[in-house]
Amino acid sequence: MKDLKEIHDAARRDRIPIMKDDGMEYLLSFLKEHTEIRDILECGTAVGYSAIRMASVRWDMRVDTLETDPERYAEAVQNVKAAGLSERIHCYLCDAAAFETEQRYDLIFVDAAKSQYRRYLEHYYPNLLTGGWMIFDNLAFHGIVDDESRSHNRSTIQMVHKIRKFREALMQDKRFDVIYEPERGDGIAMAKKL
Repeated sequence: MKDLKEIHDAARRDRIPIMKDDGMEYLLSFLKEHTEIRDILECGTAVGYSAIRMASVRWDMRVDTLETDPERYAEAVQNVKAAGLSERIHCYLCDAAAFETEQRYDLIFVDAAKSQYRRYLEHYYPNLLTGGWMIFDNLAFHGIVDDESRSHNRSTIQMVHKIRKFREALMQDKRFDVIYEPERGDGIAMAKKL
């Protein structure tokens, strides 16, 4: 059975995208501060590391988490089971843009396909409770969103253009009160539904 440190270290070693450590600590402190948050939807399970961390904040936290990669999904299911959290973390093998649920959430955490963030926001807006939060990671994307000279890869540049456009639109979206923390993790935005 892998403990959290082993899950974390293996993900880093195998280049599985999990949240930066300082971003994760920031998210967890946010959850501890906001005791009204109980039901969470996570877009981007990877190996279940962040879902386990979030569900471990309090005994009443419940996480639905979505993953498209079958191998990562299978590993996440194993990790969740090993953590003894199968009753509170439900993993789904599906594209986050296709998942349908009647469930309403206090928090929707988006850390999946960066170019799809706008789509996820619109898709899950009806599932977010008024006063609930949508949190988006990777809005700085290793600093490239604000300084394209850090990459010479054409597809990366196209993606950061989409991230920048999404970030600007989110900051102007009158449906939310938005806090953007460029120095936290890889650039985290917290959008509270008004």
